[in-house]
Amino acid sequence: MRRYTPGAVVALLATYFTLTGFQCGSAETTSARLYITQKQFDKAEESLLKEVAKNDKNEEAWFLLGQVRIELKKYVAANEAYNKALAISDVHKKEIMNNKLALWQQMTNEGISAYNKGKDTSSYYDTAIGKFKTAITFVPDSASTYYLAAVAHYAKKDYSGALASLDIALQKNSKYVSAARLLGQVHYFLAEEKKTAKDEAGAMAAFKKSADAFLIAYSAEPLNPENITALIDAYERSNQSDKALALTKSCVDADPNNRICRYAFGVYLLKQNEYEKAIEQLKAVLDIDPASTDEIASDAMYNLGVGYLNWGVAMKTESDKKSEAAMKAGKGSSYKEDLSYREKYKMAIPYLEKSAEVKKDDTNLWLQLGKVYTVLGMTDKAKEAFKKADALMKGS
Repeated sequence: MRRYTPGAVVALLATYFTLTGFQCGSAETTSARLYITQKQFDKAEESLLKEVAKNDKNEEAWFLLGQVRIELKKYVAANEAYNKALAISDVHKKEIMNNKLALWQQMTNEGISAYNKGKDTSSYYDTAIGKFKTAITFVPDSASTYYLAAVAHYAKKDYSGALASLDIALQKNSKYVSAARLLGQVHYFLAEEKKTAKDEAGAMAAFKKSADAFLIAYSAEPLNPENITALIDAYERSNQSDKALALTKSCVDADPNNRICRYAFGVYLLKQNEYEKAIEQLKAVLDIDPASTDEIASDAMYNLGVGYLNWGVAMKTESDKKSEAAMKAGKGSSYKEDLSYREKYKMAIPYLEKSAEVKKDDTNLWLQLGKVYTVLGMTDKAKEAFKKADALMKGS
């Protein structure tokens, strides 16, 4: 499909007049044609406005008005003139649609450029939003443009604007995964804010909206681990554990060799502090395809380390409670502390170390390793882990 940029419209018009000559028409239209060839676009617009005020059924005048307004960078007004022309006749439909598409692309690109600058100067986010809104006027059915506008709204912390744009994006494309995922993230963020403000009812409603959005993403891409883990978390936070259990367990029952299902079930069980059962599922992920090094394998490896570590922490907490109770009962001298939690810490280490080989820049992972090494008296390794974490935090 041929596309015309605004700068090419003059050439287009020059060609148009060369081929057609000065046809009979009103004085206003004739004057406008002359002004266009002389690149006096302000005067051309003035003449064409007079013409359409007298004869609003003049398709050619509306078409020329659209062209002139592009040169004047009055893009929204240009689109209005184009729409008037199309409502009257399809004579210039091909040219109009080509120009609309070209301008949509130009405005979208300028919006993306402004958004990238917004990371340094936040006022550019407003510029980006304006560009995306203009792009939408030319191609109103573009779900991607509404999504881009939502991203810019979200970046400037205009959450209501982000939600409105995302709702329209999903109306245009009900399986738009990126839009659904961002919608879930926005609702989740708002839920956290409400929870901090002690608005429990508002937080619960927002968490449920978050789950609904993540369900759209999961339904469209069920093999994406990010989608299913986000959905499980939103179900948990919105007190819909039954849905999380049904989602994960039924998946494993139906297809035991499905690594995604095993992984999801393991994550769910881990959130329920069912450490032994969670570890069984996560190990199955690795056993099904031992040679795999993909994202699922990497995440399963990390969560295995977390599972053993959290299991050990839970056991230590219980051990500390028993020790404290013995002290209060006057049996401290005869009480023998249960150190079995250390075995769980030891079992966590190889999984966390393998994860660190992949996620070398994960500060929290190195901090976790440092703490585990410290508890187990592995001084040298602890120092090295904390040193790496410190370097990452300093940006070295």
